[in-house]
Amino acid sequence: MTPQFDIVIIGSGAGGGTMARALADTSARILVLERGDFVPQEPENWSPEAVWRTLRYQTNERWVDERGREFRPYTHYNVGGNTKFWGSVLYRLRREDFQAVRHLEGLSPAWPIDYDTLAPYYERAERLYHVRGEIGDDPTEPPRGPYPYTAVPHGEGMAEIVRRLQQQGLHPSALPLGVLRPGEADGCVLCNTCNSFACRIHAKSEAETCGIRPAMQRPNVSARHAAPPGCRNASGRPATSLRRGSNNASPAAAIIVSI
Repeated sequence: MTPQFDIVIIGSGAGGGTMARALADTSARILVLERGDFVPQEPENWSPEAVWRTLRYQTNERWVDERGREFRPYTHYNVGGNTKFWGSVLYRLRREDFQAVRHLEGLSPAWPIDYDTLAPYYERAERLYHVRGEIGDDPTEPPRGPYPYTAVPHGEGMAEIVRRLQQQGLHPSALPLGVLRPGEADGCVLCNTCNSFACRIHAKSEAETCGIRPAMQRPNVSARHAAPPGCRNASGRPATSLRRGSNNASPAAAIIVSI
């Protein structure tokens, strides 16, 4: 059977959404599979009651721990995966994180790759996710090029705290934040509902906004997710619903599992 797609990506979160965007400009025919739906833009996106008390966006399924006890996991099944709800603080791992580290409980082995191997990919990812930061303030940061976007400025109160810490010889540094167009009419409003919340105005750097939606503008990228009939996807085309147990998935030359 001739494959209908060259690449099938399973999952649309940090791995799958990034991969879809990276491959979208190639000639490959790409299909993204996601078990969840798009998170709706609604007032509940920024509601602590909905997010923390009623757990509106978390899965209802139950997992089992090592003792056989059921629990409800803190995870989300939707386009963009858990990145929809992250705080978008996008640090790089430090050089020593890749090395063997001895703890009280034992040895954490070294990675099979080192920081220098990943450095050029960090640069690409920071451009993709619009990371804002400032080099030189964080003494733990390894040598690197400039951030693709300037750091989000401190508020008046935080700027005073930073000044006083610096007077004591400390090194406070700006968080590397992934936010879109702060200060512009359609950009990030620097609200206090970022971590744990979905961005109601799509101004947070996450896998749907920075990965899936731009990828879906390309004619060679398709997506199937758990969408109700009549729903349209990010490109405006009718969405294809892929329910559990369906047999309509097409063969592909390569399958990327990103779940």
